[in-house]
Amino acid sequence: MVANDKSTSNEESNGIIDRSRRNVLKITGAGAGLATLGAFSMTGAGQEDETTPTDDSGASDHFIADLTDPVFGYPLAQGETEDLSVEHVVDVMVQEGSGDHESFPEEPDEDAPGELLEVPAEFFFDPVGLHVEPSEVVHFNDVSGLHTVTAFHDKFVDGDLQIPNRVPEDVPGFTSPPMMPGESWVYQFNEKGVYDYFCFPHLGLGMVGRIVVFDPEEDDVESEEFSAPEGELFPNDERVLSAEELEPANIVEQGSVAWADLTISEQSPAENGTETETES
Repeated sequence: MVANDKSTSNEESNGIIDRSRRNVLKITGAGAGLATLGAFSMTGAGQEDETTPTDDSGASDHFIADLTDPVFGYPLAQGETEDLSVEHVVDVMVQEGSGDHESFPEEPDEDAPGELLEVPAEFFFDPVGLHVEPSEVVHFNDVSGLHTVTAFHDKFVDGDLQIPNRVPEDVPGFTSPPMMPGESWVYQFNEKGVYDYFCFPHLGLGMVGRIVVFDPEEDDVESEEFSAPEGELFPNDERVLSAEELEPANIVEQGSVAWADLTISEQSPAENGTETETES
């Protein structure tokens, strides 16, 4: 068991990913959605070759913003991020073994109906909460595992898989291509409001994040525009996004919220038949 070690080997993390991904796909039927994302990954790579800068100055916020698509963002291959200058960076990762939160995430025990099993890994974005100002760019850096950065948007509804809208009204359903360690993706957040997003392969395992796009000189964080999004979620995802540290006003005040700093509650009595408690 590895305690609080975020340098998990690719071989170890891929084993966890494969097992958990099979479980999630079996529950949600998300295979078609992942296939679509895979097709985009190839398309994005082709576009990337044509637009990557050839000078030695490195990529800048301004350059990346000019290339960032409102739906597909801008993917970066291994080796292209060394000179990237973007203020906001979110690590995308898997931590196998004992993580930062006890009894998280949990999945139904197929051999014991009504019981839950702890998944032996945590899948997360770090920081999990982030405040940015309008038009700022965020760099999502894959540290370990196969992941996407995907908006909670009903364009991704597929059969029994129901995805609620949890981004500002005029924002399209954006997504990165599937990313492997060393690859990354950037996205420009233009519209003000609260954005909830997830990793498609690990939907239902608590791999979600929240970004608040807020101008401190113009906006009131107590206005409805900056209230927490609504819409039914899988239990593990709800446990993360309902954490008090991810209240939009707190994210704006703190600037960012680290994964390790979350207070994740246990599943509700209706979900697991036990009293709800909050981990210390």
